[in-house]
Amino acid sequence: GFLTCCCAECGEVPRTSAMAMSEKEQLRLSWMTQFNKAQQHDSWGQVVEAQEDYQSMAAQIAAKQGLPTITSKEKDILHRLALCLGARAQALRTMHENITVTDMKCLVPIFEALFTGAEPEIFPVDASKYQFAASMVKPSTEGEIICADAEDESSTDWHQRQAVLRTVRGTVVCFRIEKIGLKDAQEYIDPFMTVLVADARANILDSRDTNFASERRATHVMFNQQVYLNVSLEDMERSGAAIFFEFKHYKPKKKKISTRCWAFMELTELKRDEEIVLEIYHKPTDLKKKKLNLHSEKPLYLHLFATFISN
Repeated sequence: GFLTCCCAECGEVPRTSAMAMSEKEQLRLSWMTQFNKAQQHDSWGQVVEAQEDYQSMAAQIAAKQGLPTITSKEKDILHRLALCLGARAQALRTMHENITVTDMKCLVPIFEALFTGAEPEIFPVDASKYQFAASMVKPSTEGEIICADAEDESSTDWHQRQAVLRTVRGTVVCFRIEKIGLKDAQEYIDPFMTVLVADARANILDSRDTNFASERRATHVMFNQQVYLNVSLEDMERSGAAIFFEFKHYKPKKKKISTRCWAFMELTELKRDEEIVLEIYHKPTDLKKKKLNLHSEKPLYLHLFATFISN
């Protein structure tokens, strides 16, 4: 199923275009400024202001950890930063100092090194001081804290991540499904992808659906959506699993959802933080991977990126 990848070894760096780099740099500078202000309020004993600053930053960082350009390591750091900020806001609210102003000072080098590739290997604040804070962080849109409906909330990247971290022990795999190449891409109604994990005997271990595609171009259906698998990398390896991707759409005449085509990858093809490009096959999906007929003679593929989270 696997075709090619772009990585540092072949001289190409995936998905960090000049624009993406500058967006990350802007975030880093903005967060450093905001964090310095929050810290000042905190050390001067301006409790209400510090609390609001920390809460607002936690919301922004939680919202940004799902950005397409964020690597596995950056995701982990952003996750920890958001939890620390949420935990400190909570500590100021309740006057129960499980995470202190001194702990927050230790985060300065993290903000300074963020997105530069020079982030410290060891996070400076002990996890026991912030692990409990996930429920206190609500991702924002553009830095504004909004009260989302419970339904919308559960579909944010932050909430999907929290849910999977509660249930999966080991390495969590997250796919960002970027796009699928189809010569009739604009014809499909409500297209979405189903990601399946199946073991060597074709038993399904996990199944996840994306939301509907965000955009349809001439020869590509664009998704740009993240899916967290509910089975760890280690469990997949133990059961000899493979990962399948089904492209589905709604057929109004038959009033049903139909699988149009599919792709799959072996775990040996699963590369973290690199573009993964898969061939697309004619339906029906064959979990035994024997009946493989190319869906199109044109050079059209499924494009994804994988990030890993150690839990």
